[in-house]
Amino acid sequence: MSTVEPASPSQEKELSKVSPENRWVEIQRKTFTNWINEQLSVSGRVIQDIEKDFCDGVTLVALVESLQFKKIGKVIPNPTGRIQMIQNVALACKAIMEDNVRLVNIGNEDIVNGNVKLILGLLWHLIVRYQISSRKTKVPPKKLMINWFRLILPELEISNFTSDWSTGIPLHALIDHLRPGTSPNWRELHAKNAVENCRTAILLAKEHLNIPRVISPEDFASEALDELSAMTYLSYFVRSESPGYYDTLNWVCKQLRTTQITNLTTDWNDGYNLCSIVSSMGGVIPDWPNIDREDKMKNVQMAIDAGKRMGVDPILSASELSDPSVDHLSVMTYLNRFRYATPVKSDNEKLSIQGDFDNHLTGVQIHFKLVMEDKDVQKELTSVQIKSAKGNQRCDVSWKDKYADCRFTPADPGSYTLNVLYNGTPLAGCPVTFSVKADLSKVKLRTQSSSCMVGSSNDIEVLSESESNEVLIEYCSPNEEVKSLTTLYENGVFSAIFRPKSVGLWIVHVFCQGEEISSSPISFDVYDPQKAWLSGPQKGIVGEEVVFTVNYSEAGIGDIEGAVRNVGKEIACEVNETEYNGIKTIEFVPQNSGMFFVYCKFNNTEITGSPKSIDVVDPGQIVVTGEGLTRGLRGKECTFQVNIGDLGGNISVTVENEGKEVDTSWREAGSSTYIFSYVPSNAGTFKINVNWDERAVPGSPFYAKITDRSRVTLITDLADLMDENEHLVLDCGKETQLLYDISAAGPGRMTATVLSPRGKLKVETRKPKKEEMEIAFTAVEEGDHYIHVYWSDVPLDSSPILAYCPGPPLPVDHTKVVIEGKGKEKARALVPAEFLINGRFAGPGTPRVLLKGVKKDVHVNITPMKYDRYKCTYSAPNPGAYVLYVYWSEQLVPKCPYKITASNKGASGKVKVTGQGLKGGYVGQELHLDVDTTEAGFGEIKVSCHGELREARCDVFDQRNGIYKVHMYPREACRHRLEITYDHEHVPGSPFKIPVGEPPDPRKVRVYGPGVQDGLIQTFESKFLVETSGAGAGQLAVRIRGPRSAFKVNIQREEENDRTVLCSYSPEEPGKYVINVKWSGRHVRGSPFNVQLFESQAELDNYLGNKKGFFVEKTKANMQWRAEI
Repeated sequence: MSTVEPASPSQEKELSKVSPENRWVEIQRKTFTNWINEQLSVSGRVIQDIEKDFCDGVTLVALVESLQFKKIGKVIPNPTGRIQMIQNVALACKAIMEDNVRLVNIGNEDIVNGNVKLILGLLWHLIVRYQISSRKTKVPPKKLMINWFRLILPELEISNFTSDWSTGIPLHALIDHLRPGTSPNWRELHAKNAVENCRTAILLAKEHLNIPRVISPEDFASEALDELSAMTYLSYFVRSESPGYYDTLNWVCKQLRTTQITNLTTDWNDGYNLCSIVSSMGGVIPDWPNIDREDKMKNVQMAIDAGKRMGVDPILSASELSDPSVDHLSVMTYLNRFRYATPVKSDNEKLSIQGDFDNHLTGVQIHFKLVMEDKDVQKELTSVQIKSAKGNQRCDVSWKDKYADCRFTPADPGSYTLNVLYNGTPLAGCPVTFSVKADLSKVKLRTQSSSCMVGSSNDIEVLSESESNEVLIEYCSPNEEVKSLTTLYENGVFSAIFRPKSVGLWIVHVFCQGEEISSSPISFDVYDPQKAWLSGPQKGIVGEEVVFTVNYSEAGIGDIEGAVRNVGKEIACEVNETEYNGIKTIEFVPQNSGMFFVYCKFNNTEITGSPKSIDVVDPGQIVVTGEGLTRGLRGKECTFQVNIGDLGGNISVTVENEGKEVDTSWREAGSSTYIFSYVPSNAGTFKINVNWDERAVPGSPFYAKITDRSRVTLITDLADLMDENEHLVLDCGKETQLLYDISAAGPGRMTATVLSPRGKLKVETRKPKKEEMEIAFTAVEEGDHYIHVYWSDVPLDSSPILAYCPGPPLPVDHTKVVIEGKGKEKARALVPAEFLINGRFAGPGTPRVLLKGVKKDVHVNITPMKYDRYKCTYSAPNPGAYVLYVYWSEQLVPKCPYKITASNKGASGKVKVTGQGLKGGYVGQELHLDVDTTEAGFGEIKVSCHGELREARCDVFDQRNGIYKVHMYPREACRHRLEITYDHEHVPGSPFKIPVGEPPDPRKVRVYGPGVQDGLIQTFESKFLVETSGAGAGQLAVRIRGPRSAFKVNIQREEENDRTVLCSYSPEEPGKYVINVKWSGRHVRGSPFNVQLFESQAELDNYLGNKKGFFVEKTKANMQWRAEI
């Protein structure tokens, strides 16, 4: 239903822009628009602008059909042109005129053209015809409405529909009159609060009287308010079946003490009720109430004449009031005039009888009153007579201030007559005939209150000894509809069948001889299982609670029963209350997977949606495995796999570290297996969340300890503990300790294993400080030892550490000392020579060395080594003979003294280095050099090659003829430094600079230009470019073969190191030319290139169009150009 909200500031601003003389048009437009939407609410249509929305006639037809409650003809729903729009409008206007609505000065085209004022005029005619007054009367609707409001609100001066209503106070008074207590303080309202008064009144009218808010408070309080807009809103108070309509009807019924009058039109046609209301207000109707109801005109005229005598002027003529189509507004206005009529009391009206003369039993006192209706009543002129079949009955009369209290007790059942006379004249309504019934305590209702289903048959049984007791059985539905049931009498029982049609509390009353029996009423709580429904999830999880909802809020009162079955077995479940009325839950926890069925009954009847199935799955089937769940290495890919079996659904994985999400990737490894991977950028604990359909799988989250074994550093300095073979020397029988720093290695534990010749040694791990670990062990035998150190079960980069234990100390024995090395016998002048004193098996002795020459002794440097060995170095100052003495703990070792012959030093300046390797190469290529020492004399050659980060391997091969072959293997693309020494001196050119590039990649060589495209021989441009940037180091080879022979290729480079090569050739005849371009022996992308040359454009076009080539016989000619880059 449409409503009107208070005008917003923006709306007020827009309205303020309208000129004062046109503001009423805008108010009327808004009010009529809301009235239209109110009529169209059933059809679901809504209009925004009457100027535009009526143009096509579709909405206008819908409005007319809504007002006339019928279809008026075939409408064009989507008119495509003006003619079709006019046809729709014409259809609507025709139906309006045929329903006695006169249309003046408005045509079909006015509506199509959107003439606002004419459309507003049309709408006003519709409002008057279908809402205010159903037929044309002599008195205008405006006058009738004002008259009715003035009669209802006598305290207020109401003469128009604009200024008299704009304060909102009359509207409050009207609402309080129609619904007493709604606005009791309306007299205290101030006119200066007009808008607020109107706002609260319109809200009260909507809330308590269901009056649509078709006008805004601001418009209703506006000075520009026009009467038509106000009448449109106020008409809702006086239209047929409106609050004002029922207010008048209720007053009449109350005045006449009857409920038989149900309308303000046809119930007044015969004049009887009008005579009755006139008589009740003190008017005198001849022969009342014995009038002929068939003589309608006479009756109505008598009532009108009597009303005139009371000062009530008629609005309608007798013929108009007798017409069944009489307008309700005229009738209700006329009737309200009698509220303030001056009564004329006759003798039979001086007193009135008040009392209940129905359903009396013998022996029960009957009480009634004689109420003074006139102030000049004389008590002594009053006489009360009660007669029965047995004669006059005694009646006690006790006069009070303004009434007489009358009491008598009937002794016998039967008919009684009460006649009250005043001044010898019977009071109006006398005599009063009533009956007194016998005791009905023996009439009993055998049916008890219970509950039943909608549409079910229920027997109502009443025990009665006599069929003449006139038993009446009635029921009252939840919406207070009262109807009687058909009864049958058999064997002392009255019976009826009761079939309730809706949910709620139904009351059954039983009356006997017009009186409700003692065991009546009974009630039936009626329910409808079909209005309860079961809902719940489609999937469940093993071990997790499943909740289904039962909504029986509209099903009535009853018990909910729930059941769950799986594979035919009953599963335990609970039916629980919720915080909402009419809603319960069925809850259970499945312990296995499979299809479960949930059943629900309402009062033992299965409800809508029952049974419901739910597929319960077991996430425990999901298997998450892989090392990446528990551990990993920094910078290394960690993987794990998730197998979901046949569950389906979605798997999502997130990896977090220190509150930040880590990038993950995944791939399928089968129909139900997914492999996830991540690369930790730092050490620490990583949280891995594995979710299936947004819920954690068993075991999730997982915590992976990411370690960085490279950050486990050895604190112990091994430099002085290693032998020349890079073996750690172990002291036999003494504990060896290795201390590590683990502060940056991440979570983990350190373990170690030491393998000796006889097996594993016992290893202790200690933690001397929070961020340090120490391993300790003791070697007890001679031999190699392997020290394996692990961090979180992953070996360190330095593991294993090779170690050697010389065994337990031996006794000193100089006879077991061995002198090793060339330096004990040969040397070259000024070139360092060396020899070794090996006392490994001679015990811990002390060495002493003497080297005697012809002219002077030579100093010998002694450097201790491991295992009681000592390296000795010396340089002979001159060629000649020398004598070597070696002592071990002052004992001359065996074979001493040694005679040493010193020869001349080699001439490094005479060494020659040649070979292609000096020009460089690329990574992975073997480079070759020759070193010629034939003219340099005897000497020692050493070769080393270094890149920026890595050393290249160099192999030296002695050819036994003074020439050495050198093979180099570079491992990085950069300029290398090659050093070659001869007897510790650089040879000529050393150190050499060797360029090393990336390996050749022919895929990155680009060949382009006109020389590799088809063309005409006369104008052919035979040049093309070869771009080798990014293709690494390599060798470019270009070969061109023509129709008869090979061609010479001209090559140009701007600079020696330029990577772009310009190639050209000179073709002299048409035909096919094949261009081969290779990089380090491999064809580049697109090679070989087939170029076709023609003499005419037509031949070229034909070739290009058909994409045909020519066969060219291969030749043996091979003219080729090669260049290294």
